[in-house]
Amino acid sequence: MNEHDAVVFLLSIAALLGTARLLGELARTLGLPAVVGELTAGLLLGKTVLGRVAPAAQGFLFPGGAPRTMLSAYTTFAVVLLLVVAGLEVDLNIVKKRGRTAIIVSLLGIVVPLVGGVIVGYVVPESFILHPERRDLFAVFLGVALSISAMPVIAKTLLDLGLFKTDIGLLVMSAAMLDDLIGWVAFSVLIGPMHGGTVDFVLLARTLMLATLFVAGALLLGRPLADRALAKLEKKAEVAPGRILSLLIVLAILGAASMQAIGIHAALGGFIVGATVGDSPRLRERTRQTMQQFVTNIFAPVFFASAALRVDFAANFVPWLCGTVFLVATLAKLLGCTMGARWTGLSWREALAVGFGLNARGAMEIILALLAREAGLIDDRIFVALVTMAIGTSLLAGPMMKKLLYGPSASARSLKRRDAQDTAADLVRNGAFVPHLLARTSARAIEELGHALRGSLGDLVEPALIAVLERELVAPTGLGDEVAIPHAPIEGLSRPIVALGLSKEGIDFDAPDGRASHIIFLLLLPPKAFEREVRVLACLARSVFDEAARDALLATTTSDEALRCLHEHAQRIDRETQAAGSRIAGFTDM
Repeated sequence: MNEHDAVVFLLSIAALLGTARLLGELARTLGLPAVVGELTAGLLLGKTVLGRVAPAAQGFLFPGGAPRTMLSAYTTFAVVLLLVVAGLEVDLNIVKKRGRTAIIVSLLGIVVPLVGGVIVGYVVPESFILHPERRDLFAVFLGVALSISAMPVIAKTLLDLGLFKTDIGLLVMSAAMLDDLIGWVAFSVLIGPMHGGTVDFVLLARTLMLATLFVAGALLLGRPLADRALAKLEKKAEVAPGRILSLLIVLAILGAASMQAIGIHAALGGFIVGATVGDSPRLRERTRQTMQQFVTNIFAPVFFASAALRVDFAANFVPWLCGTVFLVATLAKLLGCTMGARWTGLSWREALAVGFGLNARGAMEIILALLAREAGLIDDRIFVALVTMAIGTSLLAGPMMKKLLYGPSASARSLKRRDAQDTAADLVRNGAFVPHLLARTSARAIEELGHALRGSLGDLVEPALIAVLERELVAPTGLGDEVAIPHAPIEGLSRPIVALGLSKEGIDFDAPDGRASHIIFLLLLPPKAFEREVRVLACLARSVFDEAARDALLATTTSDEALRCLHEHAQRIDRETQAAGSRIAGFTDM
């Protein structure tokens, strides 16, 4: 490598990162996933646009030889870190708690799309397959590609909709975790045959055995070791995040190298390391967010931009192929996940919401497609179809979940009179208010608020406390902005019950922004009331949406003052919402 190669590589990274970040932010302001803007950056700088308009400039910025090798190394590292971030979202306790429901939804959500993808792989014309003699492998790959979900996209969608901490959100996340784990293992097994063309069953058995030992060792031995390491690193709070990030990246690189040496793609090693470390209760939500921000703002934009760099999307976009892949992927995932969720007792609307949530393919699908293209298994037309499907399913997930869970329904109409009482002020009026919490920990705060509800709960107090504390261990309920809403479904309840507590000193509920919670709502719900849970959680969150409302509430000392504060804020929010709706209506009538 000479100085010219180094300069070209640095210029190419600057062009890709700068353009991808700019367009990614623009996509966010338009309500689209950032990956749409990042892929668009690759289209603009690659063969699709710049290669047509100014081929000399495109050839200078992205030549072959050493600069391409260096860019490839950068993107390989980016893939590993992206899978680490995805692995950090895996919480095996959530999967264990959801148990039968998550397994059924996940398995049906894998098997049905797998079958659909295999069928597409066998009916696609031979002219679309690079190596027709490897059609079997091609069909299996399509099945795996259509069965996987995109956990980072799903997590972001649930957060945007306020569903991440709900029971239905945890169900979607736990099923997505199993989908990703099974999908990445299956894909990694295919990597060897993709490159070699034939399957050596002895070598395959050896690879699977070594990979199983690695995964078992990481999860069984690595988890307690990681927990001890995090405990030592957390002793100095001011430098703990940097130390933990360094440890996490070093472990990810070692895990990726181990998997690559075994014969499975390095990305799976990053995923397993992320799942191992992320499962530790000592890993703070703020540290997870820092790692996610670091990867998604520095490495991910370059990776996704480079994915679209060397493919001419305009020349390789085949409408019927893209439409077929999108329809089969969507319908198969919806059918599998919806039937699985319905089988476990969810209503049709809730089951469909689960299906649309898990239908988001996003970044994970693009990674799979790019790796398969690099391995020579798929051509650019199939690659474009898979990328189009990944973007389309991701864009569809949020609006459909919102429509199904927040929109009007027969069940919602039948509960209209009861739900009318589910305002923050009415819930607290019928529950309890504790103006000065004595607790200093989240567990003690939950117990204190639970005992304040003894008059409403009676003998259900102890089971309720156990349920909320267990759920808090699985998924901390700090929302950020000094607010927490610990909650759980309780057998025997017929209506939601809320206790509001205020803490001057603040209590740690492991919020994403790292801030202590001063306003805590303890929410107890009837079992399997998923739609109502979503509405009540949204109502409580809206009641302290802005800083002025939180400050006013924290200044209250009596129940009447707190209720008046919640009521006045709710009225102000309603007025602003109606005014915004009127402005939009007036604009559309112009």
